[in-house]
Amino acid sequence: MKTLAVLSRKGGTGKTTVSLHLAMAAWLAGKGVLLADCDRQGSAQEWRRERQIGGPVVFSTKTPALFATQQAAKRAGRDLMIIDTSPSASEDLAEAVRCADFCLMVLRPSFLDVRAVRETAELVLRFGKRGAFVINQAPPRRNGREMACVGDTVAQLSAMGRPIMPIGLRARIAYQTAVGEGRSVQEVDPHSAAALEIGGLWREVEAQLWPPALAAVAE
Repeated sequence: MKTLAVLSRKGGTGKTTVSLHLAMAAWLAGKGVLLADCDRQGSAQEWRRERQIGGPVVFSTKTPALFATQQAAKRAGRDLMIIDTSPSASEDLAEAVRCADFCLMVLRPSFLDVRAVRETAELVLRFGKRGAFVINQAPPRRNGREMACVGDTVAQLSAMGRPIMPIGLRARIAYQTAVGEGRSVQEVDPHSAAALEIGGLWREVEAQLWPPALAAVAE
């Protein structure tokens, strides 16, 4: 079983939306998924209650119990555990990083988000874990060009020594609409721009968790 930690010390980055959509993308791809909801707001649990059909298991837990949750997921034969962390102090994030095979650090293209993610990147480095940034809620291009805030954010993240996911997510109402219905954008409209973004991001994450070369050797 692999474990993905979705991290953000700052609220409002869309971390839970990213976690839910990656969990659904993995589930739609045939993975057995447990989403560990560590966020005190319990938003992932609210989404699961709204959902009336099958999907990933969503389990509400506290950060100190993550290791026990991870072991239970392994015994249950899950393929993937995704940790939806709470925007909190480093002590809480540290346990999620400790359990993770890969860390996805979520931020918006803004000055305050970049400042907040720096400590998270340092924490991931301190634990010797692999990780990458993903830019969420990026504004749409204008005349085929990225907004200055996106370019500035990429430049600042590049200086932190961690890769940036080549697939970022745009600010789209489709994400919130889907979550409000207990679904994902891939279910609502598999051919939409939002669904293609999530599909692309999931493939990038999947390749980090199960590197193709290692998967080929295992076969």
